[in-house]
Amino acid sequence: MLQKIIGVFAAILAFFTSLTHFIFTPNVIRIDFDQVVDEIRPLHNVGRMPEYETGSEINRYFTEANMTSCRTHDIHATDIHNIFPDFSADVDDESAYRFEECDKVIAAILDTGMEPFFRLGISYSDPVRDREFLLPPADYEKWAEVCEHIILHYNEGWADGFRYQIEYWEIWNEPENSDDVADNHFWVGSDEEFFRLYDVAAKYLKRKFPELKIGGYGSCGFYALTKTNAINTGATPRNQYFVTYYQNFLSYIQAHGSPMDFFSWHSYTTTEKNASYIKYVKQTLSGAGYGDAEIICDEWNYNPTENDKLDRRYGANQTSMLLMFQNEGLDLAHYYDGDDDGLLWAGLFVNSQPSGAYYGFWAFGQLYRLGSQAKITNLRLPDGLYAVAATGEAGQALLVANVSEKRDRPLKIDAGGYTVDKCMTVNEACEWVEVPLPGTIESGSMLYITFK
Repeated sequence: MLQKIIGVFAAILAFFTSLTHFIFTPNVIRIDFDQVVDEIRPLHNVGRMPEYETGSEINRYFTEANMTSCRTHDIHATDIHNIFPDFSADVDDESAYRFEECDKVIAAILDTGMEPFFRLGISYSDPVRDREFLLPPADYEKWAEVCEHIILHYNEGWADGFRYQIEYWEIWNEPENSDDVADNHFWVGSDEEFFRLYDVAAKYLKRKFPELKIGGYGSCGFYALTKTNAINTGATPRNQYFVTYYQNFLSYIQAHGSPMDFFSWHSYTTTEKNASYIKYVKQTLSGAGYGDAEIICDEWNYNPTENDKLDRRYGANQTSMLLMFQNEGLDLAHYYDGDDDGLLWAGLFVNSQPSGAYYGFWAFGQLYRLGSQAKITNLRLPDGLYAVAATGEAGQALLVANVSEKRDRPLKIDAGGYTVDKCMTVNEACEWVEVPLPGTIESGSMLYITFK
C-alpha cells in the first residue's frame, strides 16, 4: 500500500515538474516532428506581379518561393468592363469580348506556377470619371452571364480560349469601401443592390459550374472590432460601417439561400489584431450557416504605412503574419502586393531585387513544400514570438519571427532526436544569409532553420 502511495505521489510530482518545465521555460521552442497537427496551407501568395509577360526574370522569384496563387484585382486588363466593354452587346457573341490583354495576364501568372485567383469586378477607380462602371449593372442576370462566358473562355475553350481550370472566382471587391456612395471607388450603389448582385451571380455561376469555388466579396475588414470591446463602438464611422455591412450581407445571403464557397476579406494592421478578426469571421460565418466556407484574406499587409521595407523588421512583421495565419487556420491569403513599383505596400522587392520580406515568403514556401505542420508542444510562446514547424519526406524545418517591440528573446530549440542543420536569416542589410543558430532571436528579426 505504501508503495502504491509513493508511486502515485511520484507520478503527480512528475506531472507538475513537467508542467512547470513547459510554463517557466518559454524561450525553449519544443518541436515534436513525429506529431502532425495540420497541413501547411498556401498562405504565401500575392496580388499583382511586376510584369505580365511569360519568361519574366523578376517573376521567377514567385516560382522560387513556391507560391501557388495570384489574385487579379487591380490588374485592369482583368476588369469586367475591359473584357466586355459594351454591356448592350449580345453575351453569346464572341466578337463582343476583348480577351487579348487579359489572356496575357493569365498566361504570365500561370508561367510562374501560380494559378489565377480571378476577381470578377472592377479595379480601384475614380468614382466620378469611372462612374458608369461602378454603378449596379442594368441587368444582374446578364452580368452573371458575362462572367459565365469569361469562365468558359479560360476553363472550357470558348472563343478560342483555354482549359486552365481556374478554380477560384471572386465576386467583386470592397463594395463598402466608403459609406458615402459618391466617394466609393468600387461600387456606386446601395448596400442591398450589391447584396442582390452577389445573390444573383453566385446562384447562377454555381448552377453553371458546381465544381468551381464561387465567393466574395473582398470585405474592407474588421478594424472596428479592436478599437474597444464592443463591436460597433469606439471606431470611426467608416470602420463601423464595414462591420455592419458584413453583418447585413450575411443576413441577406442567409435569408436568400445564396451559395458562398469562400468569404474574402482585407486587412492592413498588426498580426495580433488579424488573429482576432479570423476568430470573429469563423464565429459569424458558422452562426449564419456558412461554417464550411473557406476563409480567405486576399489583401493584407502588416501596417504598410508604418514600416520601412528597407528595414529587416518589415520582413519579420510580414513573416509573423504568415505564421499566425497558419496557426489560426486561415485557408488562403494574398499579400498586397507583389508589384515592383517602389511603393511601400509593394514590399517584396527593392529596385527589382528581393527584399527582406520576400525571404519570409520564400521560407514559408519551403514549409509549404514539406507539406505537414508538426506540433510545437509549448503551451504558449512569449508575446510577439510566432513559429511554425513543418515536416515531410524532404526534411524538417522551423520558421520563427520575433516582432515584440525592442525586446530580444533568448532562444533554445528542443526537437527531440533532431539537431539543427542550417539557420538562415535576414541581416541588417536585408540580405539572406546563413548564420550559426543564435542564442537570442533579436527584436524585428526572423529565422529559418532546417534539421537533420
